[in-house]
Amino acid sequence: MLIFSYRLLQLVFFPVILFIGLIRIFNKRENFLSYKQKIFANQDYTQIRQRDLLIHFASIGELNSIKFLVDRLNNKKIVLSCSTLSSFELSKKLYPNLICIFLPLDFFWNVNIFMSKTNFKKILWIDSEIWPNWLMMSKKKNLKNILVNGRVSDTSFVRWSKYPNLSKIIGEQYDLIFAQSKKDQVNINNLFGKKVYFFGNLKFNINPNIPDSKKKIVCFASIHLNEYDKVINIIKRLNLSEIFEIIIIPRHIQFSNNLSQKIISENLEKITVHNKFGDIMSIFERSKIVFMGGSLIKHGGQNPLEPISRGCFVLSGHFNENFEEIYLDLEKLSLCKTMNSDNLKDISNEINRQIEEDFHHVKEIEDFINNNKNSLINITEMIDKC
Repeated sequence: MLIFSYRLLQLVFFPVILFIGLIRIFNKRENFLSYKQKIFANQDYTQIRQRDLLIHFASIGELNSIKFLVDRLNNKKIVLSCSTLSSFELSKKLYPNLICIFLPLDFFWNVNIFMSKTNFKKILWIDSEIWPNWLMMSKKKNLKNILVNGRVSDTSFVRWSKYPNLSKIIGEQYDLIFAQSKKDQVNINNLFGKKVYFFGNLKFNINPNIPDSKKKIVCFASIHLNEYDKVINIIKRLNLSEIFEIIIIPRHIQFSNNLSQKIISENLEKITVHNKFGDIMSIFERSKIVFMGGSLIKHGGQNPLEPISRGCFVLSGHFNENFEEIYLDLEKLSLCKTMNSDNLKDISNEINRQIEEDFHHVKEIEDFINNNKNSLINITEMIDKC
């Protein structure tokens, strides 16, 4: 009954979704390619018809997690699918030999069109992707649904717990489930009533590369649009005479001009706004301190492992629950610090203090990353056998 209601609501609200999609094009959150592929399942099926493995990720964070899978899975007939413009552009840069598409939205007619014109055998869903029509209709066509690096936020857990029968139905559609943390393993098992494996977080598939020395560069990474003013207020309180450069990496680079205009209007100096897809690891290699965005607002934070792997001291606001276990482990090793998101003055003071510290923890960082990625090979071995 719930699935029937879900599909009925899709029909009722489809005209509204069409209009919202056009607004998103105007706001540069979509383009006409993403619009037609997501809304109408309008794909170049001649390109993907003979492929049999689909890997779906929503955004850049999940895209950065799939390298381990792409490199190690025996099946190389892969199509990548995504949901955002930024992840689409970056995927083309990282994987020029693979096809990347925008996955059609979870309208039952969209899924039916896509399924009728492709021959996939497995779909790997990365992170927190739960699409009822996709899961149920692909299962009926004997595709293997595999949830990799599965995550359920506290908010989502409460929401799904209100519909235990639907949760169990969704869980039955998966052939394999791999959680990204022990907490997620417990939560997903409780929701789906299905065996959940934990062999580590794919985000640990990263090789430490720590420079011997760094200049006093502060980086604000993955900064969301509604964090711009907060970050500028933090910068205003910094001791800029002691800082060589400040680099800001917007989460969505199509809004980098908005940020640049704000900086110009405030007459702030020594600030560079990064406006290119990728290339952020070279910035982390140069930076001494990195403040991770998505943590000054109720977004859940961003992955701190990339800057950590380049020897940065990481700061974050307290809205970082999506990476709670990683941040707690890093804090125990004195490799990062979580700050109160509402007290911007304290964040500024902490940056001023840390920029003068001698931060060089090569062994701790290497051990932390390597110890957490040793078991990841179990994931690809089980996927190949599924």
